[in-house]
Formats: sequence, C-alpha cells, structure tokens
Amino acid sequence: MNLIKRLGHQQLFMRLMIPYISFMLVALIIGGCFYKLTYDIVKDEVTGSNMQLLEQVKETMDIRLSEVNTIALQLLNDPMVMSFARVHDAFGSKETYRVLEAKKNLYSYNTSNNFVLDYYLTFKNSNVALSANSIYDLPYFYQHILSREGTDYDSWRSDLFGSYRNREVMASGRTLYQEKPYDMLTYVQSLGYPGYIQGALIILVDNQKLKSLMSGVNVSDGGWVSIMDEQGRVVSTLSGDGAVPDLNPAEYAASSGIIEASPKTNGMMVTYTKSSYNNWSYIVAQPPHVVLGKVISIRKITTGIALAFLLIGVLLAYLFASRSGKPLVQLFSTLAERPGGSQPRRPKEMYGFIQNSLAALIDNNTAMQREIKRQAPLLWESFYERLLKGEFVSLDEINTLLKHQHIRIEGRSYALGILHFRGGTRGLDADDLRRLDVERVLVKEALRRAPADSLYVHDLTEDKIAILFVDSGEDGAPFRRTIEGIIQDVASEIGKQLPLGLYFAIGGFRDSLLDVSGSYEEARQSLSSLTYEDIVQTAWFSDLPSENRLFYFPGEVENRLCNFTKAGETEELNQLLDSLYRENFQERHLPLEKQQLFCYEIVSCLMKLQEQLMLPYSEEVQELLRLLGTTENLREAYQSAAELFLSMSAEADHRKKSRNVKLLESILAYIQEYYGQPSLSLDVVADRMNISKGYMSQFFKEQTGTNFSDYLESLRMKEAKQLLATTSLPVREIAEQVGYHSTSTFCRAFKRGNGLSATAFRESEAG
Repeated sequence: MNLIKRLGHQQLFMRLMIPYISFMLVALIIGGCFYKLTYDIVKDEVTGSNMQLLEQVKETMDIRLSEVNTIALQLLNDPMVMSFARVHDAFGSKETYRVLEAKKNLYSYNTSNNFVLDYYLTFKNSNVALSANSIYDLPYFYQHILSREGTDYDSWRSDLFGSYRNREVMASGRTLYQEKPYDMLTYVQSLGYPGYIQGALIILVDNQKLKSLMSGVNVSDGGWVSIMDEQGRVVSTLSGDGAVPDLNPAEYAASSGIIEASPKTNGMMVTYTKSSYNNWSYIVAQPPHVVLGKVISIRKITTGIALAFLLIGVLLAYLFASRSGKPLVQLFSTLAERPGGSQPRRPKEMYGFIQNSLAALIDNNTAMQREIKRQAPLLWESFYERLLKGEFVSLDEINTLLKHQHIRIEGRSYALGILHFRGGTRGLDADDLRRLDVERVLVKEALRRAPADSLYVHDLTEDKIAILFVDSGEDGAPFRRTIEGIIQDVASEIGKQLPLGLYFAIGGFRDSLLDVSGSYEEARQSLSSLTYEDIVQTAWFSDLPSENRLFYFPGEVENRLCNFTKAGETEELNQLLDSLYRENFQERHLPLEKQQLFCYEIVSCLMKLQEQLMLPYSEEVQELLRLLGTTENLREAYQSAAELFLSMSAEADHRKKSRNVKLLESILAYIQEYYGQPSLSLDVVADRMNISKGYMSQFFKEQTGTNFSDYLESLRMKEAKQLLATTSLPVREIAEQVGYHSTSTFCRAFKRGNGLSATAFRESEAG
C-alpha cells in the first residue's frame, strides 16, 4: 500500500514538473535566438564604431591637409615670393627692402589650422629662410630653428633642393624645433619646377595633434593605429608599446574593410579605410578580446544568466510542482483515508480516483442541501419563537434572518393572534393525539388558503396556533375587517369538514415587527377572556375593558428594554418607554400602589443595566429609589427613570461611536501613510485593522459615504495634481509616487477623474 502511495506521489510530481520544464526550455530556446541576434547586432555595432572613428580621423585629416595645400598654393603663387626667389644676395644693401617686404607679405597668410605649428619659405639662391615673424640665414635656421637628428646641414640642404617635391609629407620622426625635440610631420612643396628648383615651402604639422585624433582607439594589449601614405610609408602611428608596424599596401587595396584575426594578421582584428583625397590608408589593429569586449561580455553574461535561469528554473519547477502537488497529495490521502475510501490499484489512476471521490462528495453535498431545506421549517420555528419573545434588538437583525430564509414580511401594520381549536374531550391516549394531529393539519391548511403574505402561522402547543397577521394595505380596507374576513373564511372552510370549535384571540396592532411580542402578550390576555360557549368565538384585545388592576411590564418587554439600552438604540428605546407610559399611566387606571410597583420594576431594571454596563449612575438610581418612597407623583418618577434609560443608551451609543471613530481614524491614517504603495488594497487594510474584508467595506462606506476604492483613487489623484502643479517631475515618477504600477493606468484614472490628461492639467496650471 505504501509503495503504491510513493509511486503515485512520484508520478504526480513528474506530471506536474513537465509543464514547468517545457516552458523553461521554450524560454531558453527563445532566449538563445535573441542572444544570437543581439550578438550579431552588438558585433556589427562595435566594429562599425571603429570604422566610424577611422572615418572621422580620415575626414579630419583630409580637411586639414586640404587647408595646408591651399595655404601652400597661395604662398607659391604670391608675386612677392616668386620675385624674391630670384634674389642672390638677400642681405646686400640693394635687396634689404625686398627681404622686409617679402617677410611683411607673409602676415596675410597666417593660418588658423591648429595642426600647423609654423611654416617657412626657404630660398636656394639667397640661402634665406623666411616666416611671418622672422628672417634667418639658412645655416643658422638649420642649426637653431629646424633640424633633423643624425643629418648635417649640407645633407639636409642637398636633400631639400636636390629633387622636386610636390605636396610631399615626410614621415613623422624626432625633429629639433627651436632647439627642442618635437614629434612632427614635415610638409614640403618645392618652388619653381622640376629641373629648376628655386626653394621650398616647409610646413610643420604637430604629430601629437594627429595622434590625439587617433587616441579614441583602444590600443592596449599590442594594438595599434597607423596612417599609411600611397607609397606604403607609415606617416604616423600610435601603439601601446610604441612599435611601428610593418605594413603591406597590397593588403589594404579596397576602399575599406574588416580583416578577421588570423596568423597572417598576428592574431589581430584589422579595420581600415582609404582616403579618396590622397589615397592614404587609415588602419586599426586590435586583439579580438579588445574589439569584441562588449560582445564577449554579453556572451559571458548571457551564458551565466542561461545557466542561472536553468538552475533556478529547475529549482522553481521543483518547488512549484511540490507546492501544486502537495494539495493534490493531501486531497488524495484525505479521500483515501476517509471512512469508506479505497486506494486506486495503479498510480496513474490517481486523477480518476480523485474525480470519483469528488463526485461522491458532490452527491453527499446535494443530499445535505436537501436536508438543510428540510430543516428550514425548524429555523422558521426558531425565528418565530424569538419574535414572540421579543429577543430581537433591531429591524436589521430581523430582516437579515428573514432574507437568509428567503422570506419577506412587509406591511403597514401587524397583529398577533392565537387560535385555540377544540374538538370535544381531550385525552392523552394515542387515538386522541392522532386525532389532534389531523385537526391541526386541517386548520393549518385552511389558514394557508388565505391570501399570500397576509398571515404566517406557528405551532404553540398541540391545540394552539400563533397567527401573524400582516396588513399589506393593497385594497385600503381596515386591518380589523381584513382579519375578520380571514377568520370567517377559515371557520367556514373547517366547518365543512369537522365540528371543530375555533377560538381566536387577537392582540393590538403594531407598526413594526419589533413590537409584535407586545401584541402576542395582548393576545394571551385576550385568550383568557374567552368563554368557549360558541363553536366560533373571537376576542379582541382592543375590546377588553380598559379597567385593569395589573400593571403592564411583561418579561419580553423588559428584555427588549435592556437590549435596546445596551445596543444604544435610543430611538427604539424612547418609543418603548413611551408605549409603557401610555399603557400604565393613561390607558390603565392603576391604583397608586400598582403604579409604585411598576416604577420599582423599572428601577430594578435600571440597576441591572447600571451594573452590566458599568456606568456611573449609582447615585442617580439611589436618588430615584428615595424619590419613589417619598413622592406620590409617580409619573414624574417614571419620567426620571426614562431619562436615565435614555442617558445610559446614549452613553452606550457614544462608546460604540467612539470605537468607530478611533477605528476610522486608524484606517484613514494608514491609507494616508501608505497610499503610495501599489499593493495597498481593501484586504491589506482589513488585515492591518484585524477586521474582516466585508465589515471593513461596509464600515468604511457608512462612515465616509464613499467606498474604499473611490476614496483611495481620490486621494491619489489629489496628491498627483499637487505634484503636477508644483514640481517638474515626469508623469511616470509621479504615477509611481502616488501608487500606480503603470503610467498608462495612472493616465486613464487621471483623465477619468479630472476630465483632462495629466499633461494637459500641468500645462493649464503653468499657463
């Protein structure tokens, strides 16, 4: 048996695990597809970023070199420069003016190109170097202004004037400029034409400025970025270790491209582009882990997330399956272990077993519901008994119980009657009791033939039936005439079947079901006045002689008096006290001693209430007792007692309302403090206040006049409008601050409550 249980539990667990694991695998597959797509996109973005950086460097260099070429062209075509190139003795007395004029003319060619350090015009014939600021003898110029390490003056002059150079940029290198070492490029443009060189324009370009353009490229771990001219010479380079790469122009023949890492590229990933302006190539070489750092990081993170998701998914699947399976296992065990339960023969039959067991439980529940319906008359009997005894405190309690029993009793007035039926001699043998049962059934059947909702019956004893008459007032006939018609119809109906004596006693009329118990007491008094001489006889309490030597204060009235006082039902209490005053001091002509006894009964009830409610009225009660012993004006004493009753009721009501006020203050304070939490709800507040959700909803509506959800939304909208009007916070943040998960939900609620959107409200407040 235990083996079957374990197998059943294991199989159920696996069946519950499969959907979770399937969902997890589908999620992993979808995640893998998204990862592949993301990987490709990020890789393209990273490589594209390098290419974009190279393009920016290329475009900047093209612009700067174009500016340099423009300056060179303007200088070489300047008439003053061309004229000065033919001068041989620049420092002779005849040529001094021309030297100064040529130098002065160079001021108009000052450049704003931040790549250019300075520029000089060197003249072969006169051995002079001119700039906008100075004039140098060429040997002095080379020695103190511009010289190249490892090259003497003669070699430098021979190289400068020995061959024609057209916009030639010399490779970067260490150069002494103004006797300080500089890393710079030298732009050279010869004056004259090939075969007849008259001088050269030398423009100095700061290589550090160029390198700063390329500094945006990550050259760590052996990476480098270089600029190669059309002849394959490295114009400028930037690398982490300072080495100059050996470049082959044939490998970069295309206008741009990406070369994946391979042994041929020394394990580097190469990105390059070529300028259409001067055919220079801009090349970046980086290790793959540097270029694809983000991609590799994403791959690691994604792999870690996938593994964590797999692990957590399996764990959650196990927990969810265990949690989902636990109620089923408990249900299975409960059904199997119940009296009359049986075990399934195979584990896979567990669901069928549960289904069959639940079907049996549903059948049992149906049978129980039928039994409850069969017991409904007993509930009605209990309700009727309490109604006759006056045990109800309020109409709400009566209406609630009637609604529960699906009974509706509504009328303008009510009267309670007692029907005593007699069929001859009575005995206690079986035949007499059986005959009495038959008579009672016939009487009740005759009563049920009366108009619907006009009367309700209840067995008092074997031969007495209580009848609650209801005045619906539909035909406008007097209530007494209606009751007399019903009595006549019932007597006629029964008279056709049995020679049965019918004796009706009818109490006084009441406006509320709460007062029906008084009518019942009056009906009992009326019953005692019957003579039983005729076969049908009716006694009306209102027809009894008004002279009565007994005061009216039955036990059920005393119970109602206490219940109304304890419940704080001041209005109902006042009505009951007025009716007692009217009955005992106006309608009954009681002697003084009877009135005094009645007042003592009232004071006795007061003393009980004072002790039960623990109210500070002991001195007032004692004073009332002294008053009863010394005064003959008992009506005044009764009024004093009535005032004490009303004071006690008001105090009880105040206590109840005070508790309600404190509860309401606690609820409103809690809402005010936590309205910004999206999880705040009626259930949360009810749990916090230790009251039920239903009572919380009813109490809040009664105390505030609005339901909980409307109040909470109104509070949130009020705070939102304040924030919109006084701050510049985004609508999303305001929505979160006032307790909304979603901005769209907040916007819909705001427009629904205010007639315009949150943005429009802010604009209207600002305008």
